[in-house]
Amino acid sequence: MAHLQSKLMLVWGLCLATICLQAQEKSERSDSTLMQEVSVNGQRQRISYRLDRQRIDASQVLTAQGGTAFDVLRAVPGVVVDADGSLSYRGSQDFLVYVDGKPSPLSGTEALQMIGAASIKDIEILTTPSAKYKTDGDVGIINIITKRSETDGWDIAVNGTASTWGTLSLDTKINYRTGHHNIYVGGQGSDIHNKSQFEQEKQTSANGTTITSYADGTRFRDFRTYIGQGGYKFNNGLHRLNIDLQGGRTINPRGGDMMYESTGSPLLDSHDRYKLTKYLFQTSIDYTWKLNERGDEINISNRFRYDRFSEEYTESNMFDLNGARQEGTRGYETEHHWDCDGAFSYKLHYRQTGTLELGYQYTTYSEHGDYRICYWDLPQQAFVWQDDLYAPFYYRRQTHSKYAQVNDRIGPFQFDAGLRIDHLLDDMDLPTITSRHKRYTELYPSAHLGYTTDKAGTLTLGYSRRTNRPGIWKLEPYITYEDYHTRIIGNPDLKSEYIHSMELSWRKMFGQTQVTATVYARRRTGVVDYIRRAYDAGVTLDSIINAGNGWRKGLEMQITTKPTKWWQLTANGDLSLHNFRAKYEGCTSTHNTTGTVGWINNFRLAKNTALQFDGHFVSGHHLTQGWERAYVYFDLAARQSLLQGKLQLGIVAHDIFHTARYHSLRTSEFLSSETWVRPTYPNIVFSVSYHFRQPSAKAKEGAISKEAEFVGKDF
Repeated sequence: MAHLQSKLMLVWGLCLATICLQAQEKSERSDSTLMQEVSVNGQRQRISYRLDRQRIDASQVLTAQGGTAFDVLRAVPGVVVDADGSLSYRGSQDFLVYVDGKPSPLSGTEALQMIGAASIKDIEILTTPSAKYKTDGDVGIINIITKRSETDGWDIAVNGTASTWGTLSLDTKINYRTGHHNIYVGGQGSDIHNKSQFEQEKQTSANGTTITSYADGTRFRDFRTYIGQGGYKFNNGLHRLNIDLQGGRTINPRGGDMMYESTGSPLLDSHDRYKLTKYLFQTSIDYTWKLNERGDEINISNRFRYDRFSEEYTESNMFDLNGARQEGTRGYETEHHWDCDGAFSYKLHYRQTGTLELGYQYTTYSEHGDYRICYWDLPQQAFVWQDDLYAPFYYRRQTHSKYAQVNDRIGPFQFDAGLRIDHLLDDMDLPTITSRHKRYTELYPSAHLGYTTDKAGTLTLGYSRRTNRPGIWKLEPYITYEDYHTRIIGNPDLKSEYIHSMELSWRKMFGQTQVTATVYARRRTGVVDYIRRAYDAGVTLDSIINAGNGWRKGLEMQITTKPTKWWQLTANGDLSLHNFRAKYEGCTSTHNTTGTVGWINNFRLAKNTALQFDGHFVSGHHLTQGWERAYVYFDLAARQSLLQGKLQLGIVAHDIFHTARYHSLRTSEFLSSETWVRPTYPNIVFSVSYHFRQPSAKAKEGAISKEAEFVGKDF
């Protein structure tokens, strides 16, 4: 596999070099690197860049049709999807998700699966966010920008999806705009499925007994979201007001059905289930007052979210081949949760190109509930509650933040610098187990510098300090069940992880070709990770700990060119060096190289017909206690526009050559396990989108052709 990895890296390097040479031979003419031309029936760049972020044009990612924000991001260098369907970026799953600049009511992969790709205009990735943004998430912020109506009148969009995995989704949005007023309502329902074949061989040594076990079967993970949304916007140039309401339910089940065999035991039929159900409501209000012609402004915003009921349910079952239950557990964690964000800021335009922003933000998060578990009693043939494991809990975190941010431009240079001060109050009370109360203050600086000339292109340099603060689910010190043979426990003594993120990027246009190279480094202290150890004969326990310190240094490259008028080619990849120094018993210090390669081809076969073919390589990489092997996969997508672009039909075939594999190994003193996970085939997605616009008479008089897109410098 290492030989395959070396060959693929070599091929990728040769492809990039060839494209660069072709671009220079075509033209040495260079527009301003960050300037895009007016495009008429043309293709925009898939990824564009700004001083502190990169922006992905969702419409250019055909393989995301029928998918979500999750699928739009899969083509970004450094993005990897693991065997459980969770997304990581530059080696981390810790990132904040915003929607139109506001925190999402959900988090992580769940938040990305909430927004359909057909409703997305762009996705921004802020890897070194400025001081005015929240500091959580070690790889930064993912901001999803949804499509909006730009003209007066009616705007109606309906999108539907179905797949061979049984995925179904439908979302709609109705927007009416007149003058300064804009009203919208919408809703979405989705049932997204992930299916895979699972095999595992595991050897555990505990209490003087060594057990070798084998599991073979299927696993699934679903994301079900039913959300309604409505709102009102007002903008007259001096005052901007946005009121938004969201409410609904999310259900995220996962599980597996396995045939299980272990040393000295008969063959058993294992069924494991996990389900997280939430009933949520969120409202937000945002008001901006432009004070004068110079552009000074005051902004006040507030967001409130309430989960009136949330339940986390786990179930594990072991049956003999006659269907008689031999073992089982059922765990219930019921929660009530609310959080609130508020902000006040004042922006001063102290000169034409310079601004100073001062602000205050607060976040309060509260959660209370209890945990119960029962076990199957074989002699009684019934589930019996374990009263000694009943664990009520209360958790609250308050964050009060002050920040100052300056932005300016001097000739070819642009810069920003900021400082954020976070005051935190952390309270956790588990009456039957433990309590924790903490008060502390932390500083988070940030800075960005950009330099642009026609000849040199654009150079940007960024830095920010970040953190990963553990939530209540990582602190709970009682055992829950992932499945009957895998148990998980939190850690009330878990500390925050701190990250220093640095990034240097260069971009330049060579005629029709854009070349981007980014060098990044991320220093992590108190790395939060799981370690797995033998717990009982044939059973392992995953514990969350501060494993040690680490560096990740990497290089990302992307080249986009148009060999012909009908073919746009993007070659991208990343190569990173990861150094981890273990400071916890059971963890292993590692030094390894990982990388990804993407080869993305967009073909315009006719005016209204587009085709995309992608190839992706994910190298092997070290885990805290082992290794995961490399794999490749290929996707094919087509899109047909009808009725003058109002109707779009799409089809996507994922992993068309069935080459994706997730093969991992874990080893420690008392544990050895090897796992194989393979997606279930076929995985084909069908989508249909209908977008109807009915401009008002006033809008028709001053209409501007939507075929022309004007994009200026990106900072």
